[in-house]
Amino acid sequence: MGCFTFAKVVMVLFNLLILVSGLTLLVMAIWASVDGASHLQILGPFSSQSMQHVNVAHFYMAIGALLVLLAFLGCCGAHKGSKCLLLTFFSIILIIVIAEVAAAAVALAYSSFAKRILRAWASPALHKQYAGNAVLTKPCNATMTEGCFEQILQSLTEHANIVGGIAAGIAILEIAALMVSMYLYCHMDKRVS
Repeated sequence: MGCFTFAKVVMVLFNLLILVSGLTLLVMAIWASVDGASHLQILGPFSSQSMQHVNVAHFYMAIGALLVLLAFLGCCGAHKGSKCLLLTFFSIILIIVIAEVAAAAVALAYSSFAKRILRAWASPALHKQYAGNAVLTKPCNATMTEGCFEQILQSLTEHANIVGGIAAGIAILEIAALMVSMYLYCHMDKRVS
């Protein structure tokens, strides 16, 4: 098997991963639209009126559809030998990687600022609602609202680290997909099947 054929196979495998991810998000979107109230119930007293209008399911659907479209572009571009589809795939993945890097930089730069805002926002709600809301009382083992806030903050930090690790793994796959798609694009004319 030649290098070009191997790159085509790798490109199809990358796009199968992207397709599975997109379909997973679409399934999550259906679940969120059917049972969306449970998302807001977890937030309890922290959910403001404006936050209740945000529909998580639509976001999941948009990202899932984009991933399915990307998988289609990548697979068809590699299989059919279309330079246009490969270049479109490359461009979209490159924009996504740039957006992810920018989001990570902003998240790192403003993490302490976000902690101060969360403390100012959550402390009054904890003082008012702690004992009266069973959903809020159940994640907190502490009897004082300050200890409860620290528990909530620690839980958010642990989950943020998990999400960051997954995002780093996805970024590595995206960069590999960029390299493979550009290799296929550059060698499409002199391909050796």
